[in-house]
Amino acid sequence: MPKQKKPIIDSASSLYQQQRLGIIFEYSPVAIWEEDFSAFAKLRKTVEKAKVDDIRAFLLSHPQLVNNTFRSLKILDVNRAALRLYGAKSKDELISNLGKTIHKHVFNVLVDEFTALLEGKDTFETEFRSRTIDGKTYDVRMKLSLPEVYKDSYKRVIVTLEDISVQRKYERHLKRLAQTDGLTMVLNQNALRYRLEDEFARAKRYHLDLSCMMIDLDDFKKVNDKYGHQVGDQVLKRTAKIIRRNLREVDVVGRYGGDEFMVILPETSAENAKIAASRLRDIFDLQVKKSTKRAPYVTVSIGVGGRPSKNISNPKEMIEQIDKAMY
Repeated sequence: MPKQKKPIIDSASSLYQQQRLGIIFEYSPVAIWEEDFSAFAKLRKTVEKAKVDDIRAFLLSHPQLVNNTFRSLKILDVNRAALRLYGAKSKDELISNLGKTIHKHVFNVLVDEFTALLEGKDTFETEFRSRTIDGKTYDVRMKLSLPEVYKDSYKRVIVTLEDISVQRKYERHLKRLAQTDGLTMVLNQNALRYRLEDEFARAKRYHLDLSCMMIDLDDFKKVNDKYGHQVGDQVLKRTAKIIRRNLREVDVVGRYGGDEFMVILPETSAENAKIAASRLRDIFDLQVKKSTKRAPYVTVSIGVGGRPSKNISNPKEMIEQIDKAMY
């Protein structure tokens, strides 16, 4: 029986489909990479042979294995949006400069990505910092998809990348607003409590010193009564600036409420915190001598406490101790 020829109309339709998909890929507003992950199959065999229970921990303890696998992955194609995202004029230019786009934190992203694939997942999504080939950094959201037909060979994976720098900048701005005291522009009470919890946990975990100050403005009510609340607000603003200016960059300053300020001093013993508090108090005493009707200054009372201490086992007890010490 003679072999039947494929209908011409079917061939034309298939060609049209390929062209249409090619146009969609090339002109998509989203950056798309098509990659050959064949080298990943070797990594999977290595992990299976090692019979590890915690894949992520295994990869973290074998960075060379992760890096070698990453270097063995091949970019098959990229669209125009991907070239624009990385500031490249051609696919060859992007591939030859790929190392310049790798941010120092990308290793952990690779570990998470490889872990997801080794655990049998066919999609992975994350956000991280990346770089253009000329060194400009930006925030990117990455989505990786492993098509069903390539689950064993890993010969094709589709990666989409989206620049989310503007979104992240806006989110950071909103976060700062939520954490900042609107008058003095230092941290507010809620933000202070969260930071103290974080610093307390870190100090406890790594056996570090941690101290705090509670600073109260003496006779602040008299300033409001005599000069008015607008002048009182100016006193609070100047107080915050003086505290901030005379402490270390790593020290955390916030307005705890009313005319009280709190300072968190990481990796600082209680004795050293007392020295810093004494110096700060002397600075305010000197400012009082410059006091005028338009720019009144006040002295301060400072309470200090720190860990390790038999009386402090949590952040709440630390606040209670420095509050009592202040009064």
